[in-house]
Amino acid sequence: MVFSLEGGRNLARKLGEMGVCAGARIEVLEPSSAKGPVKLAVGGRQFGIGRGMASRIRVIRGESEGSVRPDDARIRTLGEYKEGQRGRVLELRGEGGFRKRLREMGFVKGAEVYVEKYAPLYDPVEYIIKGYHVSLRREEAEKILMGEPE
Repeated sequence: MVFSLEGGRNLARKLGEMGVCAGARIEVLEPSSAKGPVKLAVGGRQFGIGRGMASRIRVIRGESEGSVRPDDARIRTLGEYKEGQRGRVLELRGEGGFRKRLREMGFVKGAEVYVEKYAPLYDPVEYIIKGYHVSLRREEAEKILMGEPE
């Protein structure tokens, strides 16, 4: 199942036209070799996409139709966390200066984040990371993949 797409609007539009979007069931028919496309099946349609485009599709692997491995099910974005919840940073999405700014604030792989409180209109949200209080817009928090704390 597709978890998310990493990339801009154009990539999301192109993949969306092929039926590849968050929540879509996707099957890899033939993995990419050193050359050539990755062959996929989505909704009964088969097609090939380049390795670069395929690398931007994040998936959750199901063990059987309708089920998801528990380890993968616990991966969420920081924006999905509620007040009082905590988790560990798994990955930063986004590009260039934005990712650098997040790393400078302490959002590095393995760092524990606690959701302190939401603003009155739920944006921004205050987090505690490495003992510091940091506020992020929910849009920014959606670019941080989180896992369960240890």
